[in-house]
Order: sequence, then C-alpha cells, then structure tokens
Amino acid sequence: MNKSLFCVATSVLLVGAAFVAPAAAATTSYTASLSKLGEPNPTSPGTGSALVILDDTALTIDVLVNFANLTADASAGHIHCCTDVAGTGNTGVAQGFTGFPAMTSGTYANVFTLSAASFDIIAAGMAAGKAYVNIHSLGPYAGGEIRGFLASAVPEPETYALMLVGLAALAAVTRARRAKSA
Repeated sequence: MNKSLFCVATSVLLVGAAFVAPAAAATTSYTASLSKLGEPNPTSPGTGSALVILDDTALTIDVLVNFANLTADASAGHIHCCTDVAGTGNTGVAQGFTGFPAMTSGTYANVFTLSAASFDIIAAGMAAGKAYVNIHSLGPYAGGEIRGFLASAVPEPETYALMLVGLAALAAVTRARRAKSA
C-alpha cells in the first residue's frame, strides 16, 4: 500500500473512531410485547410492552413496562431467565420489580444495579432470547397473566457508525487500487 493510500485509510479510520468512541455507551436495548401467550392460563385480555436497557459499565438494568386490561390488580412483575429454548418455556425469576403497581393498567419504571455475575447471566439470557418479562395478577392469573420474551431492539448508533467507517475505508482502498492500476 503506498504512503498516500495509507494516510487516507488511517485518516478515515481515526475520524470514524472519533465518532464511534463517544457513542459506545455500553448499553444494549431489548423490547418485548406482553400478551397471554405462554402463560399457564392463556385467556387474559391483558396486553403490554417492555423496554429493558442493559448498561454493562454501570451493571444496571433500566426497566420500563406499560400494561393494560389485566383482569385484576397486578401482584408482581419481573424478568425470568434463562429458559432452555429461546422464545419458549418457563424458568425462575432473575430480577424482581420492586414497587410494581397494584393496578389493572399502568406504567412501571425502575433501574436496578446488579452484581457482575447476576448481570452477566441476565445479559447472556437476553442476548440468546431466553429471558422474558412477566406480570402476575391476583385471582386466576396468580401464576402469570401476561409475558413477552425480550428481543434485541434496533441496533445502537455506534453499529451504524462503525459500518460506515468500514465502508469508507474499503472505498478508499478500492479507489486507490483502481488509480494505481490505471
């Protein structure tokens, strides 16, 4: 590779790294659509959604849950992890939601700080599709009224920035090779 091509490629990579480094906030987002599917008594009209953001630097889990139309007041909410097969099954509670509202429709938000070991288990379960958010209510749905498996949300901005840096570097190298061979 000639000196000018090397300088161009290095410059592109350094400029790209400047944009990527600050954006690498060490967070990963997961979402779930909550419904009766997979529950022991799958007849609830309840619905909901969950957003879970993992911060692997602070070892926190930021949880936002919206739910509606439960048949009775909610009695608990939590993340279960890790099932044997992605997207299906039952398993134990990995993280309880303290202070979950006792109502039939509402919103819940909280941030939990975990130990490194607990964080790693939950993060691996979410990445593998083996973790789910579950809301229990009083009455016939004490075993769980609505749930949803967590799936990776839209890629973080640094993913796109890194891809663009790579494509720009590839274009610079290709352009230089064409110019050299011409």
